[in-house]
Amino acid sequence: MKIFITGATGFIGKHLALKLAAEGHRVHALARPSAATEDLVRAGVQLFKGDLLAPGSIAEAMQDCREVFHLAGFARAWHKDRSTFHRVNVTGTKNVLDAAMQLGVLKVVAASTAGVFPPALNGRPVTETAARRPDLYTEYERTKNEGEELAAKYAARGLPVVIINPTKVFGPGPVDESNSATLMIRNYLRGTWKIIPGNGKGVMDYVYVEDVAEGIRRAMEKGRPGERYILGGENVSYDRFFKTVAGYMESPRRLFKMPVALIMSIAGLDAAKARITGLKPLITPEWVRKIPYNWSKDSAKAKSELGYSARPFDEAVRLTIAWLQQTRQV
Repeated sequence: MKIFITGATGFIGKHLALKLAAEGHRVHALARPSAATEDLVRAGVQLFKGDLLAPGSIAEAMQDCREVFHLAGFARAWHKDRSTFHRVNVTGTKNVLDAAMQLGVLKVVAASTAGVFPPALNGRPVTETAARRPDLYTEYERTKNEGEELAAKYAARGLPVVIINPTKVFGPGPVDESNSATLMIRNYLRGTWKIIPGNGKGVMDYVYVEDVAEGIRRAMEKGRPGERYILGGENVSYDRFFKTVAGYMESPRRLFKMPVALIMSIAGLDAAKARITGLKPLITPEWVRKIPYNWSKDSAKAKSELGYSARPFDEAVRLTIAWLQQTRQV
């Protein structure tokens, strides 16, 4: 089958593109000229130069493709030009959906984020039916939510669109803010990560990148158009996160719990400096606001309807550490 992917040079998208190519599919990938594509080329992925803001390049790359995976997005904590989030995550999504509609593709899987859902209520993990809470959105989450609402409108117009909401994805890939859990693991192992955010009780849902890639493939195969699916792993507190990583070290490192108020003060100063200098801050106030909450998620719908599964958190950490050691990053 001929398949089109946006975001194939990104964290999750590369895992999916390589998986599909290995299965024998003819994969078309949209890639900016500056992107690193050597491993995609070796796998037989056909590259088309362009980007989400160039509709002509999208249509050319999508030509004759039966399925579309839209995984590209602007997933950063901060950018000096905040309008970039909207251009990529909303306008870019519209351009992809317009091309899919015009070319009559069989199905589209569009990636949003589990960050559009609210915190857990009374400790109960959140499902796809939970009401939104925009006051806790970051600019990234705000625009991904807008892109998700746009996809739902196209689904109502007859385009077979399935929306997936990955949680905190980690594992082999770029060790940067798009893969922040792996960044924390690496820096802890190096001895450069010194803190546990807040009181250590804040919870996130962490999921291994290969499990998400497989879940996305299953969403194309079995997902119902117009539906959303949370693709998560295991709900883990900061305390357990670092205790698990420390368990793979001979001499665990000591960490200090940093109050959210202090982190917020640092973030406020960083934000003020960024407005003056244009330099990226270490952390932003809108991200700090999320630290104390329980962001537990429930992937039961994806498990039931897609046959989705994710490995235990401990195993995912072990595999991530093994990869960091193999690639000599620790």
